[in-house]
Amino acid sequence: VLNVPQGSPDWLRARAICNTASEAPAMMGASPYTSRTESLRRKATGITPDVDDATQARFDNGHEAEASARLIFEARLGEDLFPITVTTDDGKLLASLDGVTMDGATIFEHKRINEALRQQIAAGELGPEYYWQLEQELHCAEAERVNFVASDGTEDDCIWMEYRAVPGRIDDLLRGWEQFDRDLANWTDEPEVIKATGRTMQTLPA
Repeated sequence: VLNVPQGSPDWLRARAICNTASEAPAMMGASPYTSRTESLRRKATGITPDVDDATQARFDNGHEAEASARLIFEARLGEDLFPITVTTDDGKLLASLDGVTMDGATIFEHKRINEALRQQIAAGELGPEYYWQLEQELHCAEAERVNFVASDGTEDDCIWMEYRAVPGRIDDLLRGWEQFDRDLANWTDEPEVIKATGRTMQTLPA
């Protein structure tokens, strides 16, 4: 367990030198937001896209919903949930947990609710854009289960499912990170080449 508050400069430095659970879907080529190539570029250069006001507002709303949902779920569990940051013993993999019970057995992970999540939770089957993160959280924390919660921060729109490690997935994830580290060691920045194209003008302005 790292004694660093989430969001602090020390937390950001720890994330910069470790392979994080939130990066796992992109590393496995399953993120709808970031490609594996872009993830390599960010890790190699330390440069991340600027966050505009609209994106920051979404982040802030997500954090507020997470804090509210944590209280809701604490009442359901009858236990307190503690946001912590954990790493594997070798310090290579890191997971920032939205919450974990005192005994360390149960992780709380929150996402802002959307229609795709409603369908996946109703079916009891999460897609790889989510489960790779959860597999790494379970591995780093040595926990038994994740209570995966999707909500808008209110009890009226708060759904959840239990996720447990699927045999074989963590092995695939660890192999994926090993290959990612090899690719990172050999990474060179190759700017996108844009080919110039032309066409014949049929008419010209006066």
